[in-house]
Amino acid sequence: MARRTGGQVAGFHAHDHGWYHHTGDLVLPKDTDPDIALVVDGDLVVHGFLDDHASGLGMLVVLGDLVVRDLMSYGALYVGGDLRAQGVVHAHYNDFTFEVAGAVHARALVLDDKFGDYRRGALGVEIDVYGPTPGQHRAAHEIFVPEVYEEEDWDADEEPPESRRPSPDRVRARLHAGRPLFKAEAERSG
Repeated sequence: MARRTGGQVAGFHAHDHGWYHHTGDLVLPKDTDPDIALVVDGDLVVHGFLDDHASGLGMLVVLGDLVVRDLMSYGALYVGGDLRAQGVVHAHYNDFTFEVAGAVHARALVLDDKFGDYRRGALGVEIDVYGPTPGQHRAAHEIFVPEVYEEEDWDADEEPPESRRPSPDRVRARLHAGRPLFKAEAERSG
């Protein structure tokens, strides 16, 4: 399998993580939080959000396309095709990798202290892993609800509030509670 993926994630295959292998396409009808190391030898379609850290540490290799409503990635993620999300792709934590051989298409892509190797597809907002620009932060603040940001007192020695990234814990909590992440959905739901 490591030969077919390459990149940083290939090193995780060498470790005994108890990898499960699914041959062919896999369609999951609802939100999922896999706590296993899974290889899908085909496309993975999740009719909901995928959160690989909610109930443990999941590691995911999809050799085809990954299609989700939203994605929270803490563990290692490799997608051999395109990654398509209707909403947010939020990758967090630097001990693991975020690799997409194809293009990432999402309303928002947030890489927070995470190595990312991917091609840009149709992205509404992108907050880069290291050195995000003021324009990226402004664009994110324009579309995300304020509740995805930490409520901290701002000290003049710290980053100003408008330069903070959306909090992975707050994004995850809102996804699990079925609460909107984006201002447009929040306004529609009243």
